[in-house]
Amino acid sequence: MSSLLNLTRDECAQRSSDLEVDTYRISLDLSALNDPNTTTFRSQTKVDFTATTSSTWLDLVADKVTAVTINGASAEVKYNGARVQLDGLAKGPNSVVVTAQCIYSHTGEGLHRFTDPVDGKTYAYTHFEPTDARRVYACFEQPDLKGKITFEVAAPKDVGVFSNQSVASEDGGVTVFNPTLPLSTYLSALAVGPYHVVNDKYEEIPLAAICRQSMKQYLESEEIFRVTKQGLAFFNKAFGYPYPWGKYDSIFLPEYNIGAMEHPGLVTFNENAYIFRGAATVAQRESRAEVILHEMTHMWFGDLVTPKWWDGTWLKESFADLMGYLVANEAAGYEGPWISFGLGRKQGAYTMDVRPTTHPIAADVPDLEAARQNFDSITYNKGAATLKQLMAYAGRDAFFAASQRYFKRLAFGTATLDDLIASLKETSTADLSEWVSSWLHTTGPSIITTVREGGKLYVETVSKDVLTGKDVARNHRVKVSTFARGKKGVERTASVSVLLDKPRVEIPLPEGTVVDLAIANDDDLTYALLRFDDASVDVLVDQLSTVQPTLARAVAWSALWNMVRDAKLPAARFLDAVVNNAPTETDSVLLNLILSLAYTAVSAYLNPSLRDAAGARFVAALAAGLSASTPGSDLQRSWANAVAGYGSLSKSSVHTLRETLDGEMTKLELTPTLRWGILRTLASLSAATDAELEAEYAKDKTMTGATALVRARASFPGAENKKRVWGELTGDDKITNDRQGALLAGFSAGPDADREAFITPYFDGLTSWWSAKSMTMATRLVNGAFPSTSVDDGKVGSNKVELLAQGWLDSNAEAPRALRRIIIERLDDTRRVLRAQA
Repeated sequence: MSSLLNLTRDECAQRSSDLEVDTYRISLDLSALNDPNTTTFRSQTKVDFTATTSSTWLDLVADKVTAVTINGASAEVKYNGARVQLDGLAKGPNSVVVTAQCIYSHTGEGLHRFTDPVDGKTYAYTHFEPTDARRVYACFEQPDLKGKITFEVAAPKDVGVFSNQSVASEDGGVTVFNPTLPLSTYLSALAVGPYHVVNDKYEEIPLAAICRQSMKQYLESEEIFRVTKQGLAFFNKAFGYPYPWGKYDSIFLPEYNIGAMEHPGLVTFNENAYIFRGAATVAQRESRAEVILHEMTHMWFGDLVTPKWWDGTWLKESFADLMGYLVANEAAGYEGPWISFGLGRKQGAYTMDVRPTTHPIAADVPDLEAARQNFDSITYNKGAATLKQLMAYAGRDAFFAASQRYFKRLAFGTATLDDLIASLKETSTADLSEWVSSWLHTTGPSIITTVREGGKLYVETVSKDVLTGKDVARNHRVKVSTFARGKKGVERTASVSVLLDKPRVEIPLPEGTVVDLAIANDDDLTYALLRFDDASVDVLVDQLSTVQPTLARAVAWSALWNMVRDAKLPAARFLDAVVNNAPTETDSVLLNLILSLAYTAVSAYLNPSLRDAAGARFVAALAAGLSASTPGSDLQRSWANAVAGYGSLSKSSVHTLRETLDGEMTKLELTPTLRWGILRTLASLSAATDAELEAEYAKDKTMTGATALVRARASFPGAENKKRVWGELTGDDKITNDRQGALLAGFSAGPDADREAFITPYFDGLTSWWSAKSMTMATRLVNGAFPSTSVDDGKVGSNKVELLAQGWLDSNAEAPRALRRIIIERLDDTRRVLRAQA
């Protein structure tokens, strides 16, 4: 990130003490939206505010600023590419108007424009979090300076214009919206284009589901509205503060950089992730419901009450993450959200929280560069897991009662950690004196180990701060369950709820309880790594699919996987568990997750010398699972998706891939997504031709099909093909975000040897990429092109990638912190993988 674009906490705190924002009126001229030769648009912002200082600045990233007026008088334009300096302000009310030419984006930042190849229709939409509203209009770009925002948009004829609020007037191609309630600038939103709209209503709240015209046949508006209505009913009651934002639109967008975003009144979603072109699995539909409800939580946590600064990001994201899973289960009627949370979502936190770049949930965020880095698995995933433990520790009723007080006191304002904890202390009898410091201000997961000794069962807990190495006194309220081998598999023998408030706690089991296996976090109530002894591992490897209920299996799988990552269990042993148990797994959500982990175990954590045999064994298991599954079932689709996704591990998968693609699997709908998945895997195995890919694209001439074609072509093996892909990734400044993602995915496919020539150029190019590209595009390139460890047989201390990464860090101590953080993390991952391979 350019230093000009950075904003510090201290300077923003000073600006907040100097100003109080009243209103924004933003006039945008997008009338030339459909002209591809027009690269900029006119933006005029009128902001009214009260000041106690004579000088401040507005944030703006524009092609040029053409005029500034202060309190009706023309002022000298003082613009440095990121800030418009304002001098001569009145101490009191002020009105400033800034006119600029801003730039259409092709990378998903600011105002993103795209043209649909299906019908040639052009669309645009905004994405601003955390600080890209300034790419569209001049503003005070910090969360605690809220204002009432009115958009006024000139657009081409016969297009829809959408924003946070309903339309106030339309005249001569200019749409004026009603002003918002007080809102942070990053939460303002706009979409313009010939979108397809379906309308509905929940009580007095207008609802809409919106997508581009060529996707309308796939828009499952009925299901989207069902989940939306159930969520609104749940939150209105649970939070005791009725939805305040007027309408509730859900719009699905292509080329979207993230999963979704919580703009009140106009929630945006990633089309590729949440509009399904054909049959979808239960896991996919459940994931969409969870994301809908995650964003809906933000209407309260984040939008109604906003963190004062980005060090409070967890005050919105952790709550939204938790509530998304909880409400998808309790209100939307899905059975698997806690499975996805425990074995899927939490893995990101466990991975991040042992790296040297981890941070506390309540992090220190001195500037915007640090803020952008902290939209991560600690803030989201670990934060949500910690709040789930807090609900168990302080009580669910107290948790929601505290939320109600929090919203009532701070509606349309901003908050800090102290505000939330003050409300919780009023509603809960639990001792929270140490909870905040031990959970929110420390790093690293606790390690919980079950120990059988002298006929008794103990649970030992070790909590150390990863960054300081110091012991942490962190209590856990958990359910410990015991199991024994039986005639029908592994059967539960006891369950005990306990508070782990000492390093070693004896579990009070009923007399005579048989313990062949003990799971110390059975309901997944807490955030901790579990450790099993060898005898317990034997039980799980042999018969894990018989453990009941499904959540207990998910917790056990999570523990086994983290033992692999921590080099406590060989990856080959984990593959044994998958091959033994996946064929009899009855839960499709859990099956999807364990097959994904098995792929990673073989492709990364297994020693390269063992991968060919293990890959053949795994794809044989996938073929058998697909063949044995009931035609038309969700399990069959899960197996088919796994064959398409993981068949690249062995050429022995080609027969099954071809058989599936030819439609011999009866009653299995071959969706475009599944067909492209199979073809790109065949391409990576040199078992498909370019003509075959072209023929597939001729049947699927969509934006999604075009991107899939790019990825499949990039997946062909061979050093020359990878050289072509590398050249486009590193040299084309016009590349779109979606095309970049497809090229990166294809580049990483196929033999590692094909990419060995690009290892040194990767490290040579890091600093130039970072300075030349937007932060989003540079981050994706640096992460996506990081070399594989399997370029030689080196171990920790001698691997080529490890040595080059460490050498780059040693030679680039002054490189941007965000760039160094990525390399530090990938180096740590490399060493972790090498230890596991050994």
